[in-house]
Amino acid sequence: MYRIIQRFILQKPLLFLIIIGALARILIALCYSNQVSIFNDSESYVPLAEKLGALNLKGYDGLRTPGYPFLLMLSGINFSVVVFIQMILGIISSIFLFKISYKLIHSTALALLNALSISFFLHILFYERAILTEALTLSTLIVCLWYITHIQFFNQEKSSKITYKQSLILGILMAVVFLVRPMFIVITPLVVFCFIVGYRHLRFTAILSRALLLCIPAVMSYQGWSYLNFQNTGYKSVTAFSGINLAQSCVSFVDKANDTHADLRDLYVHKRDSVIAENGDVSMTVWRVYETLKAKENITVSELSQRFDPMTKELIKNNPSSYFKQVGISWIDFWEEYILWNYSKFEYKIPTWTLSGIWLYIQTPMLYIMNVLFLIISGIITIRRIREKRFYFDFYLFCTVLIIGSSIGQALVIYGNNGRFSVPFLPFIIIVISHYLYKKEIFKKIIPVNNKI
Repeated sequence: MYRIIQRFILQKPLLFLIIIGALARILIALCYSNQVSIFNDSESYVPLAEKLGALNLKGYDGLRTPGYPFLLMLSGINFSVVVFIQMILGIISSIFLFKISYKLIHSTALALLNALSISFFLHILFYERAILTEALTLSTLIVCLWYITHIQFFNQEKSSKITYKQSLILGILMAVVFLVRPMFIVITPLVVFCFIVGYRHLRFTAILSRALLLCIPAVMSYQGWSYLNFQNTGYKSVTAFSGINLAQSCVSFVDKANDTHADLRDLYVHKRDSVIAENGDVSMTVWRVYETLKAKENITVSELSQRFDPMTKELIKNNPSSYFKQVGISWIDFWEEYILWNYSKFEYKIPTWTLSGIWLYIQTPMLYIMNVLFLIISGIITIRRIREKRFYFDFYLFCTVLIIGSSIGQALVIYGNNGRFSVPFLPFIIIVISHYLYKKEIFKKIIPVNNKI
């Protein structure tokens, strides 16, 4: 019986992934009484979804980029339908993740191990049940990186196969990921840099034309959406949260602001000290400032961002050591693991206790160990490349630069809920670790190879 099951899994891996993915999500739905998780951020996507449905963006408050609201619009702003779509996307994502892993190393067993991660870790499954961007971000990022491996982007020997059409498609996919989660604007310059480095032997015109096709969709999306926000709010930024996000990074030393910003500084300090006294989440203090000013002046989020901008930029310039200390805290928080679910709304105790135990005592330690392993392996890969004086990118170095670069980037601009930003990277953290160990022949039972990362 065991051999029959094993043969079925290895011969029909995609069907196996679909079955396991469906069963895992049905089980979670049953344990969670098929609930949809609603959080503070959830409702903020609805106004843009409504405006997209009406084909009229005039007067939009600029809080969100259109990626996730577009999904809500397609669902008719029916949260249950959104969750169903996100679960389907999760299963599809596991298939694309299998294809990525198999393309890099032709091992069905290893590819299955990587792909099953999307149907195994509870925080990923519960993000699919939430009205938040994480599930869609993960899916679009996986498709984008699948296409990179599909066209053999990092195989310089087959550079002639990187066509204008492929460059444009990849550029569009990177723009889509950005429109879902703005922080992923970083993918485009990284891919363009990798292209210039890897294909520098091509004619200048060939490099320039393909590089333009790679970056134009994301640049147009960024500039277009920022301009639309400027037209509607007077604040030229990709989201109205930008100034507020940076203000969160100054919460620990906002009392050092100059007297020219006394009113805003004193209010922020007062709210921060109140949160500390209540043992609350200090990183969210800025929203207490917003609530007070909204009640007093009917201020908007974009207006508060504009009001914070000069103060926070001055604070960072005058207090670099305090700022970078806060950045370090935010960077460490990026590697923290937590789950978002409405714990109090579980109807039955046994599923609640079982899932909580699995998450706290099995999966959370696993994730922390994997994060540490990833950082160690990333360091080894980078040091080896420097020692060998071989300056080129492959998929693994690309992933390490993307993930670590993003972890630093988000720490520079925001403090609060930083662990959520790491969720879409988990499948690629697992790929880097598992492929490294595989190529080092640590998994000797899975057809050892001699390649080196």
